[in-house]
Amino acid sequence: MDLQTTDKKIKPVLAATVLPVAGGLDFVFIEYISAYIDSVSLVFLRLALIAILFLIVLKIKEKKLPFQKEDIPRFLIGGALGSGLYYIIEAIGITLTGASLSSLLFATVPLFGIIGDAIVYKNKITKVKLLGVLASIAGVAVILMGAEEGDFSGSLLGIILVLIAACCWVGYTIVAKPLNNKYSILAMTTGFFTAGALIDLPLFLLYHPEHVLQLTPIQLILIMAAAVLLIGISQLFYLYGVGRLAVTTTAIMMNLLPFTAVIVTWILFGTLLNTMQLLGGAVIIASITIVALADRPKVGAE
Repeated sequence: MDLQTTDKKIKPVLAATVLPVAGGLDFVFIEYISAYIDSVSLVFLRLALIAILFLIVLKIKEKKLPFQKEDIPRFLIGGALGSGLYYIIEAIGITLTGASLSSLLFATVPLFGIIGDAIVYKNKITKVKLLGVLASIAGVAVILMGAEEGDFSGSLLGIILVLIAACCWVGYTIVAKPLNNKYSILAMTTGFFTAGALIDLPLFLLYHPEHVLQLTPIQLILIMAAAVLLIGISQLFYLYGVGRLAVTTTAIMMNLLPFTAVIVTWILFGTLLNTMQLLGGAVIIASITIVALADRPKVGAE
């Protein structure tokens, strides 16, 4: 690969990295706010807040809502997979399996990604990409084994739900990719979050909508700020990367999440990183670099 091609990949790779880094911060926030609101209400509230804000910004910036009728089904499917279903299924799965096992299971996202990339976009599963993906999963396992409170036990239902959540995320990445050629990143993000909020609305109303009324103004402000910064804006960067990188590359980025969560915990709470966690992080970063350099996407913006 020549230097010019490599340079073109640096920007989208860095953009796609923003989401898992923000996810590490979001893990800490969710751990705090979950004591005051249930997962279903929190997911819907965050999606709705982002959708409303982004719709306003999109209307101001582009003067109109640019969504074409033929693309509505793709936005609904993408919104369901990447926003509406993913966050709720993941949250329930984590409660049934625990953080360590669910993190390891979710590390299979790039494995599903490399398969989906080959089926949908005909990108070959090369030995280099496969080894890079497997190495990233191993890196996540090493990090989790280095955690003192690591618990890899969990119910079968929880394991199935976390794997379904992983498949939902890969499906979202695949569905979103072609839209990069027709819409701005802001329009795509707005469309997906709006669809996700609409899909989650019935579940929210059937669950405990009254929980939202019990939140204090400060908690609402914190939820809004975390939603916009850690989910909304990070998704803008991620979708930029999705349109310019192969599905496998953007999927493997998500394996940075457990490492960034460890880093965030270290920064905020002074928890020392042990040798295994540092080694696992190094393996993940190395594997991401290898896959990013090896991938040549056939679909997406250049």
